[in-house]
Amino acid sequence: MTRSTPGSVRVLIIALAVIAYAVLAHFSNAVPGNESLGAILAVAPLWLAALILAWRSSRRRLGLLACGLAAVLAYAVWDSLKSHFAWLYLIQQVGAYGLLGISFGRSLGPHQVPLCTRFATLVHGKLSAPATRYTRSVTVAWTMFFTAMSSALLLLYVAAPLAVWSVFANFCAAPLVALMFIGEYLVRHRVLPDMQHVSILDTVRAASRAAGAASATAPHA
Repeated sequence: MTRSTPGSVRVLIIALAVIAYAVLAHFSNAVPGNESLGAILAVAPLWLAALILAWRSSRRRLGLLACGLAAVLAYAVWDSLKSHFAWLYLIQQVGAYGLLGISFGRSLGPHQVPLCTRFATLVHGKLSAPATRYTRSVTVAWTMFFTAMSSALLLLYVAAPLAVWSVFANFCAAPLVALMFIGEYLVRHRVLPDMQHVSILDTVRAASRAAGAASATAPHA
């Protein structure tokens, strides 16, 4: 067994979990009578994400208490959540892409370092002037992409049947993100041929290491 095998297995498990979630989420949207499943699938990822953030927060106890109160509140209004679970899916999808768009867009402001420039610096160190200009342009492109995604999700939810919206949200959105990554990678090879090119996984690992180092230095409750 090679050293990379455990990582490959982990990636495969995550990919299968994402696919299973998308299939079940679409099933709950497209087939009537699955309101409980829809509510669980809509609420669980948000709650688990909040739980992870609370655990890693410098105010862990307060965060965990808030997660506990949120669980109690969800139980108290469960019937209402089941009746409007599709709204929760909408908030989850539009909120995620919208926040990404805002994050990338804010980094383009005065006296800010574009987000893609930060990621590239984590991997390559100090960037050349052409690379700096390119990473700023890529940050603009990602800002526009995430804004378009959140807008499309919102418009489809309002104007199309729920099943149609669900197909786009669960089966089209993630492949479009993947295509955006692939397109940017190909363009980067053409625009910056002399730059050492790394995979997106290497960039994610570098960003994760930086985030882990930052959290390690923060005080915990």
